[in-house]
Amino acid sequence: MRIAVTYENGQIFQHFGHTETFKIYDVEEGKVLHSEVVDTNGSGHGALAGVLNALNADVLICGGIGGGA
Repeated sequence: MRIAVTYENGQIFQHFGHTETFKIYDVEEGKVLHSEVVDTNGSGHGALAGVLNALNADVLICGGIGGGA
């Protein structure tokens, strides 16, 4: 499973549409096999959805997405 987390300064970033980085975790059988921080190269819900798709993320963890998403 590949988990993407909105990320800033070691914590979950609280606004999905403005996150500048994702921390990506590759998990198998309950263990983290690999993690890396990936730059989003922009902001906005639509652009970030494309980034998540390109990263093959299965799950997203974020502080909030907002009412307009």
